[in-house]
Amino acid sequence: MTTPEGPEFRTTGKRMLYGMLVVVGVMAVGSAIAVPNWHNFAKNPPPVSEVTTAPSTPLPTPPAVPGSTSITILAGANVQGNPNFTPDDAKVPINNKIVWVNKDTVPHTATSGTSASDPASGKIFDTKIITNGKSSTPQELKGVKVGQTVPYYCQIHPYMTGKITVVAASSSSSAAGSAGGSGAGPALTILQGASTQGNPAYSPDTLSVKKGDTIQITNKDTVPHTVTNGKDASDPTAGKLFDTSLINAGSTAKLATTKLSAGTYQFHCSVHPYMTGVLKVQ
Repeated sequence: MTTPEGPEFRTTGKRMLYGMLVVVGVMAVGSAIAVPNWHNFAKNPPPVSEVTTAPSTPLPTPPAVPGSTSITILAGANVQGNPNFTPDDAKVPINNKIVWVNKDTVPHTATSGTSASDPASGKIFDTKIITNGKSSTPQELKGVKVGQTVPYYCQIHPYMTGKITVVAASSSSSAAGSAGGSGAGPALTILQGASTQGNPAYSPDTLSVKKGDTIQITNKDTVPHTVTNGKDASDPTAGKLFDTSLINAGSTAKLATTKLSAGTYQFHCSVHPYMTGVLKVQ
């Protein structure tokens, strides 16, 4: 049939009925196949691609810088609430320089002061940007004195904070020492991984010496430690009988026993107080 607007196509009731019967028939066949096999479809879903993430490789630890104290910026430090600097209250001998080692995956700074709004921000030291996996240049503490506490923060992530306590220089520590000790006198080793709680810390953990011996101490861990008398920092005698001050990673120190009476002395690391040992003087 032709209308003024153009040809018009119409169908008959018979054709419409035929078409509906075809649709119903296809649905019936599909249902006959799907319903009895539904449990198989559920047990065997179509294959999918599995996305896996390669394990991250820990950033290497840069070698220790002779004559300096090392502070580590921990992996994940950029996430607010995570541990960031270790030690977060470093005890630094007067005139020692400090190196920050960035083990995180993003850049950081270590800048003296409480925040960017602090008028003294960056006046004592400022590492500038420390790229991930790198170390800062050795930082000198300008104008400080023994007993002074210096707060610092990261300019990029200001919720990352730490502090430095300036202590007296110790003649018993050797900041530029080698990893092997001098070979004379009894030896005490701070083991690699000692900073992780639960790991062995000192070897031997009970050291027997004769009064007057000088103990050769070697730090084989990757972070600084101390050998400080007392069971922990709460011990009223802590650090009063002997204290090596900080022994940098890979460095050595000497501990004289000439002023110690015969007896048994507990000792610990003032940075990681769960590291403990016993010294027996005969």
